[in-house]
Amino acid sequence: MGNLWVRFSCSTQLYLIIHQNCITNIFLSIFYAIDVLAYSLGGAREFLQRRSDLYGPNYASLGRIICGEYNKCAKIINSPQQRGAFLGRARLMPSRVSRNFPLFLSDSDAGGSDLHEILHQHFWVELSTSAFGRLSDSAFQDYLREGVEKINANGKARNVKKVVQEMTAKYIFHAIFGLVLTEEQVKAVTDLFFSNGPTSSYVGGALRPYAVPFGCLQCKRRRLISSLTELVMSSPALENYVPNDSTVFMSKIRYAELMLELTGIAGCLGSFNLCMQVLNDIPQEYPINLEDKMEMTLAVLEAARLRAPVNNVNVILHKEMALSVNYTPYVFPRGTVVAASIGLASLDPNEFDQPMEFNPKRSNLIKSSIIFNHVGFSPVGSGKRQCPGRNIAMKMACDLLVENRKSYAPP
Repeated sequence: MGNLWVRFSCSTQLYLIIHQNCITNIFLSIFYAIDVLAYSLGGAREFLQRRSDLYGPNYASLGRIICGEYNKCAKIINSPQQRGAFLGRARLMPSRVSRNFPLFLSDSDAGGSDLHEILHQHFWVELSTSAFGRLSDSAFQDYLREGVEKINANGKARNVKKVVQEMTAKYIFHAIFGLVLTEEQVKAVTDLFFSNGPTSSYVGGALRPYAVPFGCLQCKRRRLISSLTELVMSSPALENYVPNDSTVFMSKIRYAELMLELTGIAGCLGSFNLCMQVLNDIPQEYPINLEDKMEMTLAVLEAARLRAPVNNVNVILHKEMALSVNYTPYVFPRGTVVAASIGLASLDPNEFDQPMEFNPKRSNLIKSSIIFNHVGFSPVGSGKRQCPGRNIAMKMACDLLVENRKSYAPP
C-alpha cells in the first residue's frame, strides 16, 4: 500500500512540474507538505532511497525534481547556482530568516549579485582561518572525550543524539566565536537548532507550510534568537567588529544574527550529522591507523559518503536542463526547482563500486566526494560554494574517531 502511494505521488508530481501553472502549483504544494512530513518522520536516507528504488536516481518528490544521478548531480554542484529559500528538504519563509543568508543567495552568473561571493570569501579568509586556529586549545579534545564517556555510560540511541548535539554546540561555538558555553547556553543552542517545534526551532519556526499558523506563537523562538545574538555580539570573535566591504557593511547586530544562523544551521547541524556518521557508519573492527591523518580523513569521508551529512542542494534552473526522470528523458525549462541529492549521488553504483560497503580505500573517494557541496575534497581553497567550515568539521570528526577508538573494547 505504501509503494502505491509513493508511485502515485511521484508520477503526479512529475506531471504537475511539467505542466506548471497557478492551479497545478497549488496541488504541488500539497504534495510537498505531505512529503516533507514523511521525510522528517522517516529520515532522509529512507525517504530518498525508497523512491529511488522504484523510479531510479532521478524522480519528482518534495514538490521538485530530485537528481540522484552522480554525473548530473556533480554538474549541478559545479555550475553557477540560482538559489531560493530552500534548506535541504524544506521550503522556508524568507521573512523568518536573515536577509543575507548565504545558502539562499544566487551566484552572480546565475542571475544573482556578487553578494554571495563576497560573503563566502569573508567566511573562508577571516572566520574559518581564525576558528581553525582556536582548535589547538585542549578544551576541544576535552569536549570530545567527555562526549564519548557519556555515550559509553548511557548508549541508548536517543541519549547518544542528545550527547552529540551538546558536544557539537560546545565545540562549534567555541571554535567560531571563542565562546565557552555554559550549560544554560548549550540548552539554548540545542533548543533553537536541534528541536523541531514550530514555536522554538529556528528551522521549524520558518518551515512552510507548518510554521505559517504559528506566526503569533514565536515568542520562545524570538527569545532564543535574541539572547544568542547578544551572546555572539559580545564574543571574542566580534568584539572588534567594524562594518566593512568584506561584510557588505552590515551592522554589528545584523552580522551577529547572520553568524548565529550560519553557525547553528551549517556549523552545528552539519557537524552533528558528520559526527553521528563517524559513530554509526565506521565499523569498530575496521583497522584504521590513528597516527595517520590521511587514513582517518578517508575513513570519515567514506562514512559521510554512506550517509551524507547534507542530503540536498536545491537550485532553481537558470537555463534548461535535460534529465532522465522515472527512466524517461525530459528537458526541464528555466525556473524548475531541482535538488541535487548528495545523499543519493554518493551511493550511485555507476560512480562507486559496491556503494553500500564501507571501503575508505576507494581509488576515487577524494576525487568524487561531493559531501561539502563541491566535487572533490581538498582542505585548501574556498571554492565557489564549498562549505567554508569543512576543515573544522573534518578535524572534529577525525578527533572524535580517535577518542571513540580509544574507548573501544573488542568483544
